[in-house]
Amino acid sequence: FGRGGFDSVVTDELFNEVVAPVASPAFLRKHPLRRPADLARVRLLQDESMRRAGRPPSWTEWLRAAGEPGLEIECGLVVDDSHLALQAASDGQGVALGRLAYAVNDLAQGRLVLPFSQVIELDLHYYLILPEARAQEPLIARFREWLLREAAEFRDVLAGHARKAA
Repeated sequence: FGRGGFDSVVTDELFNEVVAPVASPAFLRKHPLRRPADLARVRLLQDESMRRAGRPPSWTEWLRAAGEPGLEIECGLVVDDSHLALQAASDGQGVALGRLAYAVNDLAQGRLVLPFSQVIELDLHYYLILPEARAQEPLIARFREWLLREAAEFRDVLAGHARKAA
């Protein structure tokens, strides 16, 4: 996970990091979000776990991308674990700026929904990294081919969730 630039290894980019607001259906029934400005009146959950990678996405960044750069917001809960942020959103504690790669099952099962179509594609990616000397070994090569197919399907699933956002 990172920005790439790995030396002396075979590197395959699997998919990139995408974040977007996520909330539980029950939360959205109580707190309808019709436009990004409505986020100023709800509890926002901030996931700081990617600061170790040098790139924590922020609500300010998402609001700028969504056309609301001057909106004043306040985060109600800051956590250092992406799964905790998603769990809090699923439990109706607020709206999380969620990592969609981690939220895909919650989105598929309807525990979380995307109230807006705007996503942020970060400059961070998930990679398969192999030692050059072993990359062509038959078992490793078959695993690599399988993983690349799975990653392509996963990218399609992530893109589908973003397209289905209201």
